[in-house]
Amino acid sequence: MTAVHPVIEAHAARIRAVDPLAGGQDGLPAPGPNEGAIEVVDGLGLTSVDRLDPGAMNATWSPLIVHRLWGRAGGRDPEAALGALLDQWLAGLGGERGPDKALAVQWPSRDTAAVRALTLRGFAPMVATAARVRGAAPSGPPAAASRVRMRAAVPADMAVVARLYEALVAYDAQFGWVTMRSSTRARIVESLAPVLRGEGSWCWVAEVDGAAAGIVMVEPPTLARWIAPAVRSAPVAYLSAMYADPAVRGQGVGAAMAAAAHTHIEAAGVATTVLHHAVPNPLSAPFWARQGYRPVLTQWVRHLPPR
Repeated sequence: MTAVHPVIEAHAARIRAVDPLAGGQDGLPAPGPNEGAIEVVDGLGLTSVDRLDPGAMNATWSPLIVHRLWGRAGGRDPEAALGALLDQWLAGLGGERGPDKALAVQWPSRDTAAVRALTLRGFAPMVATAARVRGAAPSGPPAAASRVRMRAAVPADMAVVARLYEALVAYDAQFGWVTMRSSTRARIVESLAPVLRGEGSWCWVAEVDGAAAGIVMVEPPTLARWIAPAVRSAPVAYLSAMYADPAVRGQGVGAAMAAAAHTHIEAAGVATTVLHHAVPNPLSAPFWARQGYRPVLTQWVRHLPPR
């Protein structure tokens, strides 16, 4: 058995103490072709770079070039260890600039001991990976269950589901990480075609007072393996999209949609449901907290200046 590096061991122990649900902290992947290792006193890191095709669907969800640091901080001063990792990483980038480029660091949300190192270097929290464990009870105003009918989406729903999905992208683009690209509309339709045929993700249309007014999409455990390491409770489903038409917001409709989705998810034996939401969105965190979600990982980002 390969010994665990003492920095990773100390980092993982600290994270388990502050958040037993947060996963993926007990190691680092082996460096690949576009990756490199960094080691400082009490710190280990892996750097990587994403270079996305602007015509691909995943280019909607982030800048086209994202430099990433995966860090682990041990010792008595995690802030100093993370700061040293950041400084070495930033120095190695050589002052790179240009449009549609950014830096990103994912860090356990409850590990506040180290995050000052990020804020002092111009990083801001942008995307939360939030999790809901099976059986979590919602809070807040009652859901408008009597007004909402959830039904499985079918191919004939393509126009309404694509419209609502595109509206979700446009709404999230306000917060600085998602981008509505010229290819986004076509990629949405392409990605929805198999889903509406009942292949892959679960997808529901929410009808409010008889009219289609919302959508919910969930990747079942067979498709959510990519996000499963974010938490330490399995099996995992990923709530990839939920959107309610602005005309029905503030009336308990969103809570009813979430409750119906969670009923289906739990009936399928899912232990933990994970989703992403924009931290700068003033509505997301309170809403999802009322549905039983809480952040486990936070992506801190810094946009690079244009040339």
